[in-house]
Amino acid sequence: MADTLPLVHPLELEAQGIRLRPWRHTDADALFEATRESIASVSPWLPWLHEGYDRDDGAQWIAKCEADQEKGEAYAFGIFDKDGRALGDIALNRVDPRRGSANLGYWVRTSAQGQGVATRAARAIADFGFRVLGLVRIEVVIAVDNTASRRTAERLGANFDGVSPNRIIHRGEAAPAAVYSLLPPERNDASPGPVLEEGGLRLRPFRHADLDALHASLHESMDTIGRWQPWCTPAYSREDGRRFIARARLGWHGVGDECALAITDRDSDEVLGSVALNHWQPDFGKANLGYWVRQSRQEGGIATRAVRLLTRHALKSTELRRIEIVAATENRASRRVAEKAGAQFEGVSRRLLLLRGEPLDAAVYSLIATDMD
Repeated sequence: MADTLPLVHPLELEAQGIRLRPWRHTDADALFEATRESIASVSPWLPWLHEGYDRDDGAQWIAKCEADQEKGEAYAFGIFDKDGRALGDIALNRVDPRRGSANLGYWVRTSAQGQGVATRAARAIADFGFRVLGLVRIEVVIAVDNTASRRTAERLGANFDGVSPNRIIHRGEAAPAAVYSLLPPERNDASPGPVLEEGGLRLRPFRHADLDALHASLHESMDTIGRWQPWCTPAYSREDGRRFIARARLGWHGVGDECALAITDRDSDEVLGSVALNHWQPDFGKANLGYWVRQSRQEGGIATRAVRLLTRHALKSTELRRIEIVAATENRASRRVAEKAGAQFEGVSRRLLLLRGEPLDAAVYSLIATDMD
């Protein structure tokens, strides 16, 4: 991921007949005109736009936008038509370079609404965020009842992550919000994580195109995987799979805690399962390792080889010194994988796991560099 740095050259983004550029102090009158026209339609969702809003408020906003851009904290653009008329505002704010994330917000003046302006502008600024700023996730957080803004997010193809309670403050009160997310487009030459190969096995980052295979592999495996993984149930949906793939890809960018790889057949690229590092504790140099293999490909040593491949890579290429494998004491299949991979059994931790509300004893195994020799 590229560092997010302040940009020193003037920016302009073309977006199918409209133009995006940073606000200038000379835009104060144009901004004031657009906002005053839009009090009735915009103010229900953006309370800063009220009857008392004046030119000085607009000038202060423009000054803040300029300062935020210089610091690399936010990138606000005025939206203009081909004649230079201000149509609204769009911004990437809350830019977090460490996590590669930002929030996307937008509004369009009343006379330009319903013409696809927000969608075109949002698509352009999202491309700017991914391509130029190196972002790996853009969130759009919208009041639940703001149907117009939600439609814009949906037209963009943003993933609906769900409704988050008390996510925003609306008119002085905590309120729920619909949360959408945008991820970088798939690129054949851009992999978010390592590709590890041995024999006929390949570990690689999950792709969005793996959704059908992921969904099918889990639904064939309810009797085995579902017994020990409470998320693997007949209710597991394509939306659940889509969210997992997004988390898995983001994990390799340092966002979240689920660095998962698809276990695939090296020749056919068939998805056979998954292996992941999670519960990272960098201060202690350790992480947890989990794995599953689809039911039709179990008992073939796939999980064991995947565990050794990822463990060897992690202990050589990261700050990790210790990999832990924690399995319910009765989960004989997972315990055999750990043992065949060369992990050392360290004992049973009582009531360490919680499965469907029931505490379970767990067998704890560890792998360190000398175990990989």
